[in-house]
Amino acid sequence: MNEDFRYIAAIANHGSISKAARSECISQPALSQRLKRLEEKLGCELFDRSSQPLVPTQFGEVVIRYAQRAIAIEADMNREVHSMVRNKRRRLRVGVPMARADALLAGPIVEFHESFHSCTIEFVEIASLEQLQHSFLTDGVDFALLTPLTADSGHYDLKVLCHERLVVAISKNLELPHIDPTAKRVFLSQLEGIPLVIPACDRYFSTIIDYLIDTRSIQLDVIVRDCSASLALALVSDGIGATVVPSTYLMGHDSLRSFELGDIDTSNSLHYIRQQGKPTSNEETRFLQIVRKHIEQMM
Repeated sequence: MNEDFRYIAAIANHGSISKAARSECISQPALSQRLKRLEEKLGCELFDRSSQPLVPTQFGEVVIRYAQRAIAIEADMNREVHSMVRNKRRRLRVGVPMARADALLAGPIVEFHESFHSCTIEFVEIASLEQLQHSFLTDGVDFALLTPLTADSGHYDLKVLCHERLVVAISKNLELPHIDPTAKRVFLSQLEGIPLVIPACDRYFSTIIDYLIDTRSIQLDVIVRDCSASLALALVSDGIGATVVPSTYLMGHDSLRSFELGDIDTSNSLHYIRQQGKPTSNEETRFLQIVRKHIEQMM
């Protein structure tokens, strides 16, 4: 880490260059020179020297904020690395939209932990193939669980985990006008006057949902938008109207009744995507087996 960050944070904490110098085991003249060089480099004063204790200027507040972030990030990094070294932990890095992780992966993670106690699962927010390609190039993820806009098998290894579609979900305890509980599908026009909760989903489905809601000449009562999928399903389970989500998001939610959205053909596939030619670890193979099993049990 840049030592200037630590020194600036120390001056801010102590309100004094001399006290900061003692805490950082550096001479006061040396610390004063470091501060002066940094201020010359940035072209601004970071502390008001006329006040005692020292008070950060508006420029100093910005620098201090970033310095504190850098210090915290380094501390987190050290803790994680030391934990991995001490416990010989392995990492499994999964690229996935967080809404997808909320809906799909809680059960698989519990079962996976029973098989691999020494493996840490790290989730990376991935919403598109463009983001995934960058993560592959920088070795940021091992694989992804994604519903892509297009599936380019020429650049990746892709395997279909399941097929999914957009559905309207309501509580089984809620009776809504204009909706036959025995019907297989409903249309947005049938949801007029019903409170709607619209979560942020995979880019593929979010684009379709936004298009349907924003272009229909009907009055939809959207009370919450772009929330997490878990919040949307919790609200609807409590009887607050309806939500529109990919069908796989309903796995494990036995209190909900679902109807296929009839306004548009939204069928697509959830894919397991990885780099071509890259070796597969035992952890990755086992995790995918567990995810597949959970999907088969719930679908």
